[in-house]
Amino acid sequence: REIQVKEEDDVDDSDWMTRILQSRAFLQVPPANIQAMFMRIQEVPMNEGEVVIKQGDIGDYYYIIKTGKAKVTRSSKTGSELTLASLKDGDAFGEEALVSEAKRNATVIMDTAGTLMRLSKEDFNALLKEPMLNWLDLAKAQELIKSGAKWLDVRLESEHAKTGLKDSGNIPLFMLRLKVDTLDPNVPYIVY
Repeated sequence: REIQVKEEDDVDDSDWMTRILQSRAFLQVPPANIQAMFMRIQEVPMNEGEVVIKQGDIGDYYYIIKTGKAKVTRSSKTGSELTLASLKDGDAFGEEALVSEAKRNATVIMDTAGTLMRLSKEDFNALLKEPMLNWLDLAKAQELIKSGAKWLDVRLESEHAKTGLKDSGNIPLFMLRLKVDTLDPNVPYIVY
């Protein structure tokens, strides 16, 4: 709440940082980690039409758009490209593959020339991933379920259908960002 967004015509180099720091996720990150992140992050100029990440590749960086616009696409089973999202200054992407240790589930292409800030997988894991995760053992998870929490399986639909937990919801990780608004904000979810 202490961070105020400047008027659009008063843009400076710290605006992308301000937007990132306003994210709820960053409230869980220790200030020393945020400082270290800003010291380790690399600036990368990008051209219009340039592919930043490609569906199926191994996750190597976490990205924040400093300037420019990008689109997120995913190849469908029929081979057509589906546009999942449009990204702008201050938006971040690439964390799904780093968090899940899976391959990239979408492609990100620059719609305009711009500048990206990127953080290596190793730095992302050490500085951002661990502080944002709350690990539970099975006994504690079951206790929370009895108190009204719900299971949320983030694997593919086919995996959930075969081995999903009873009464669990299913939103594949690549769709989570798009469907997060369908979750009840008053219910704790245990993601697996």
